[in-house]
Parts: sequence; structure tokens; C-alpha cells
Amino acid sequence: MTTSKALTVIPAIDTLESEGLALAKMYKKEQASLKRKFKQSTALDGFDYRLGKLLNTLSAEAEGGKIKSKRLAEVGIANIDKRRRAEALWFYRNYDEATAFNKASKKGFTSLTALQSAMKKATKSNDGPSTEGDDGFVKIHGNIEGDNIPSSVNAEIIVANVLATAKKYNVDLQLVVEMLIDNATSTEVDVTEERNVA
Repeated sequence: MTTSKALTVIPAIDTLESEGLALAKMYKKEQASLKRKFKQSTALDGFDYRLGKLLNTLSAEAEGGKIKSKRLAEVGIANIDKRRRAEALWFYRNYDEATAFNKASKKGFTSLTALQSAMKKATKSNDGPSTEGDDGFVKIHGNIEGDNIPSSVNAEIIVANVLATAKKYNVDLQLVVEMLIDNATSTEVDVTEERNVA
């Protein structure tokens, strides 16, 4: 006489949820690594900064500012992708603004492409109608009365406005940053909103 035993089906250990959690952990590690590499690359002794500095020097010595392929080969950087070279040159030339914008970002950036794109987007959002008053100071969204604050105003937009204004009027950015820090940390300063700036 033979007895048969029913097979018990054991649920698969690798469920969709466990796969999703594993991928989320991998993604988090990858992003942290990319942010670390980006920070290293954009430091003053980092790859992108140094490449941009070299390209800026080569551009200054070239006729019309256009670096010839032969010259790029002579200095050994012809094999670096031209988009990477262009981004590094942009970063070097806009170092103060790009660094301040990156620090003001909530999440931070992992590439120059993303940083440059975000800065262009922030600049475009600031190019709306009537961004300058008669007194020459940049206004974010016109006059702000009481609780009638536009939802599109955020720290990134304010930083972009400060950077654009400092650049436009050739004001030392380091001095602006120091004054902002002093105002933010001072307990004696009473910050008041200026109303109806015309």
C-alpha cells in the first residue's frame, strides 16, 4: 500500500516587495557614490574644475576663443568627450554661482549636466515679466503682500536671484554671502519685509 503526501507549496522568497527594497537600497548607495564623486570632481583640485581651468586658458590663447583640435591633442585632452569639456569650461567660468546653487539645493546634484540644467531652469523662471523695479533691484515676483506669497518662490529661486543681481551689478559675491550669514545669525537684527517696492 502506498501513501501519497500532498506537496506543500512554499511561497517564493524573492517577492516583488523584497526585490523593490533591494533595488531601493542599491539606488541609495549609487546616488551617494555619485554625489561623492561629483563633490570631488568639482572641488578646486578636482577633475572638472581643473579641466575647465585648462580649457579657459587654452581658449584665451586661441584666436577667436575657439580651441583647435590639434591644440587639444597637444595638451592631451582631445580624447575627453567634447560635451564633458564644454560642461567643465562652463563650470569653471560660473564656479561661484554653480557652487552656491548646488549648496542651496535640497538634494544636491550628481552631474554637471543636471546642475547646469537646473540653473538654466531657475534663471528662466526668474525672467518673467517685471523682474526689475525702477530702483534697479531684482524683485522675485513683484510686490508680496501679507500671506499672498506665490507658491513658486523657494530657496533656489531666491539664491538664483541674488547671484544674478550680484553678477549684474558686479558686487562681490563673497561679501554678499557673509552679509547674509551675519543677518541670519544675528539675534539683534529685526528682519522686516519691504512692502510695495515700486
